[in-house]
Amino acid sequence: MSSSPNADTHFRHLAYLFRTINAAISPALAADFGLDAAETGLLASVYFLVFGLAQIPIGAFLDRFGPRRVQGVLLVIAAGGATLFGTASSFPELLVGRAMIGLGVAGSLMAGLKTVATWFPSERVALANGWMIMLGSLGAVTATAPTDWLLELVGWRGLFELLTIATVAVAGLIYMVVPESVADSEVAATDRKPLTLWSI
Repeated sequence: MSSSPNADTHFRHLAYLFRTINAAISPALAADFGLDAAETGLLASVYFLVFGLAQIPIGAFLDRFGPRRVQGVLLVIAAGGATLFGTASSFPELLVGRAMIGLGVAGSLMAGLKTVATWFPSERVALANGWMIMLGSLGAVTATAPTDWLLELVGWRGLFELLTIATVAVAGLIYMVVPESVADSEVAATDRKPLTLWSI
């Protein structure tokens, strides 16, 4: 059982890294694309806008399909966003790539909480959630000196190539390691009620 939260912790680590990495790469982006302060701010904030808007539908999908399936799809979106961002030749491409990343990691917290609630006994849920959040938050630390070192070594485009590879690797890890509960499979197979805000 312990392997499933470990897999999701890697995803949360990536989510925090993607969230805070713009602070490190903004000077390089401004130099390469001639971005002003407003464009730099929009590039950072579109992640949070998409991230926030996705919460309610992602919660419904987690309840219906389970964290393993939902995370797999979302991570493909995040990897696509990282690829687009790293190969962008214009500001709109950067913006779309950043928005895709925001959507792709939007389920990081709730999917982890759902996984812990599904696979841990109730008396260990609080401890498992604490470990997941603590270890995942180390992604914010990774966005500081380690990111600066990688930027000097491979540049911001090379950094996003590495992030794409890491995201795909974590997607595979979640798919192979996180078990799927019988309840999730039964709900996905039998519950055909439409997902609406009213039903939520």
